[in-house]
Amino acid sequence: MFDIKRVNHKLVVGLPTMMSRLTRYVPSSAQAKMLECGLNRFFHNELKQNELAFMSDKQVVIAVSDIGLQFGIRLSGNRLRVALNPAQQDLLLKAEFADFVAMISNQVDPDTLFFRRRLQMLGDTELGLYCKNLLDAIGPERLPAALSRSLAWLAQQQAEQILQTP
Repeated sequence: MFDIKRVNHKLVVGLPTMMSRLTRYVPSSAQAKMLECGLNRFFHNELKQNELAFMSDKQVVIAVSDIGLQFGIRLSGNRLRVALNPAQQDLLLKAEFADFVAMISNQVDPDTLFFRRRLQMLGDTELGLYCKNLLDAIGPERLPAALSRSLAWLAQQQAEQILQTP
């Protein structure tokens, strides 16, 4: 018999492993280009209105620890540029995949994750606060509806997994 809860459980538990394999086998240039395109599209309005000027001469590094993905974001002119595994960083934001999903889908506040030690912020804390405030002002509504719904579903499934784990 088909058990949707069991399928959901296997999907949620296996997703970081699948994502890890993707980051290992997909060429770095393709990963960087995809991230760069997505970020520039998401922040299109802010880039046009120069609201990301606080990132001038700064590099924000995002590290998704359980899937082995680390990328830097920097402002270059009126575009965001992405580099995988950058050598320099002004701010490092590090968490597991599930925690980033929960933040993006507004299921958990970044401050909560920070105080629970599930989100690490190292480096320029002022830059981190600018980033957090910008993302709070935008919210997940800007994401395409299907992606927003998918992330919300995934965050809910991940939360249920945490509650069911002894």
